[in-house]
Amino acid sequence: MLHLQEGATLQSGKYKIEEVLGQGGFGITYLAVQYPLKKKVAIKEFFIHDLCFRDDTASVRTLTQSDMVDRYRQKFFKEAQMIAQLNHPNIVRVIDFFKENSTGYYVMDYLEGESLAEIIAKKGPLSESTALRYIKKVADALDYIHQSNVNHLDIKPANIMIRRDNDEPVIIDFGVSKQYDEQKDQATTTPPGVSNGYSPIEQYESGGVSKFSPQADIYSLGATLYKLLTGETPPKASHLLNEGLPPLPSHVSPQVSMAIKRAMQPRRNDRPKSIRELMSMLSADDSEKTDLSSSESERLRTRVKKQEGRVAYSHEKKRPFPYLWLVIPLVGFLLGGLGMYFLVQNNSPEGNDVNQLVEVASGSKPAEEAREVKGNPVIDNLVKNMVWVEGGTFIMGDTTEEDVDGDELPLHQVTLSSYHIGRYEVTQEEWQAVMGYNPASFSGAKRPVEFVSWDDCQIFINKLNEKTGKQFRLPTEAEWEFAARGGNNSSHNNIYSGSDNLSSVAWHAGNSSSSTHTVGQKKANELGLYDMTGNLWEWCSDRYGSYDSYDQENPTGSSFGSQRVLRGGGWNGAGKNCRVSNRDSRDADYASDRLGLRLAL
Repeated sequence: MLHLQEGATLQSGKYKIEEVLGQGGFGITYLAVQYPLKKKVAIKEFFIHDLCFRDDTASVRTLTQSDMVDRYRQKFFKEAQMIAQLNHPNIVRVIDFFKENSTGYYVMDYLEGESLAEIIAKKGPLSESTALRYIKKVADALDYIHQSNVNHLDIKPANIMIRRDNDEPVIIDFGVSKQYDEQKDQATTTPPGVSNGYSPIEQYESGGVSKFSPQADIYSLGATLYKLLTGETPPKASHLLNEGLPPLPSHVSPQVSMAIKRAMQPRRNDRPKSIRELMSMLSADDSEKTDLSSSESERLRTRVKKQEGRVAYSHEKKRPFPYLWLVIPLVGFLLGGLGMYFLVQNNSPEGNDVNQLVEVASGSKPAEEAREVKGNPVIDNLVKNMVWVEGGTFIMGDTTEEDVDGDELPLHQVTLSSYHIGRYEVTQEEWQAVMGYNPASFSGAKRPVEFVSWDDCQIFINKLNEKTGKQFRLPTEAEWEFAARGGNNSSHNNIYSGSDNLSSVAWHAGNSSSSTHTVGQKKANELGLYDMTGNLWEWCSDRYGSYDSYDQENPTGSSFGSQRVLRGGGWNGAGKNCRVSNRDSRDADYASDRLGLRLAL
């Protein structure tokens, strides 16, 4: 006999067992009636399935390792006492605990309803708005227990009940939760438990999560949201480490996809540092979000999908007003050959007029700073900080013969048309102004935004273009290297962008203190560009591939391959990785705290 039988009583008839509600590795949960109130309650019994059995008197006995079972039984009571101190509407309430039958019990409110696991099994995936409503309530409860240095460690759809009376989610099972002391060391110890698909990789270690870390529950919460939106159990943490997270369905908004990806990063330090940080990613721009039929989300996804299969985003070398040079002769004829400026009025998505200054005077140089965009000073500043790079010809690849990598050869001549490039890496306040959330791990408005994938950058650029009426893009790899070398202004073949002295121009492994820094603090290069070396690796538009030896004009990279080019080295890079010719690459959906972006136009 493993469980108590129907009609069995506890505490001298105070509780009468009606049925078994569930059984896990460390306990059995019963539906019972409390007398004399005749109130339904749920009772959790300590019972390690593989080590315990029940005798004819209903007492729990130990098959083996009795010392360990006794130790965990005592911890079971401490956990019950801890849970009893919690008072939150989305956490099940513990109303009693006691010893009987040579084991321990605690009594909880019985919740009429179904678990999220049961709901999904019956009805399939939830709408995004419904899933987020539940997740945000669960997140609030987790944030509450984290204030007391408690980790739940078993958040999953099966442990979240939806009350039938008010449709509220309630966390119901604290069986493997842990409380930590002020030094964030374990103050209570429960048997380490894992739920495949929902437990982070550190929970699989011997002893489980030994130091308090909100990121463990953050991973599980992200995995739970993944299940609610897809109907599929997430891959195990070890699978994510090697293969990454599978793409989410098209109906999931880019913002929510990004939040799930961040929450489910295999490396703990790559996840949001707190529940509140994760919620800020999910709560931004709520006024603009709709449900599965969200026209904004669908439009963004459609535009990103249209880029798939191309050599790279904007590989067709889009420029503002692509037919301008067809118009110039006609305009010149009509206006008697006089160069002039005229304004084209466009409406931004917010309803603000965007004044675009179009220069049609033949042969004259475009303004170095782009026209101001009305309505948001942060975006205005981003637009004004686009630096003109006059086209030219240069030798691409390693020309210094210092620590050369094979993919930096053969040397080849490249000729580029003129373009604009960002004076700085895109900052966190700029990303926030466009996207409505900040994914960065190293917080700071003027620090470069990181933890953005190449795919994320495309969404950002699409939204920025809608707000400004311009055609921003990522630079090609050739454009990036030409600008890093100082363009036509360069008079010296520097190893790094602007100098042979790494620390004068870059935040790198030797001086960064393992973090990013505010943009523009180091010496600029000959074009006035900052942080082309160090701070963050920067995404380029190209697919990664081998160089060709023949002369090229406006190259756009390989036509094949799944990885995108990264340039510039980062805060964690050694000198070799920060050279202007050094190349790296990652999959388009890869994100980390070492990757950011710089815009081109």
